[in-house]
Amino acid sequence: MSKLTETEPETTERSTRFLDLFRLSAVRYLVVGGLSFVVDFGLLVLFHQALGWVVGVATAIAFLSSLVFNFVVQRKVSFESGHKTHVSMIRYALLVAANTVASVIVVELLTPTALGYMGGKVISTAAMTVWNFFLYRHWVFGTSPSKRPRKPHKHEAS
Repeated sequence: MSKLTETEPETTERSTRFLDLFRLSAVRYLVVGGLSFVVDFGLLVLFHQALGWVVGVATAIAFLSSLVFNFVVQRKVSFESGHKTHVSMIRYALLVAANTVASVIVVELLTPTALGYMGGKVISTAAMTVWNFFLYRHWVFGTSPSKRPRKPHKHEAS
């Protein structure tokens, strides 16, 4: 037997375990979050460095673009939402506003400490990553109708 044939079952098992991770919405959520950062950062560099836009405008457009990307992909891929899009969009916008306020408060509070503003930003981002997962799952996107347990009709036997 060739070495390729001998390692094939191990490689298949490893790739199956790797793919099984993506069945977890938390893993998909984290991957999409990372991709959203790449979109944000990449567009910022493109707009500012390559196209010569003013950094403030480039930052705002890149960030807003990453929010749209994040909303669409989290809704479809991470949480497979069955909510009406406009309901999820309003809730998402409210959460973005609340996260912005929370981030400013945490960074402001931690800036005069040994952690400084950078530590404050890391802590606020970590906290938001955790609470956003649960808020996305249960409030922003909810459980899709196909994933909800079916309630028996009142005429069905218990």
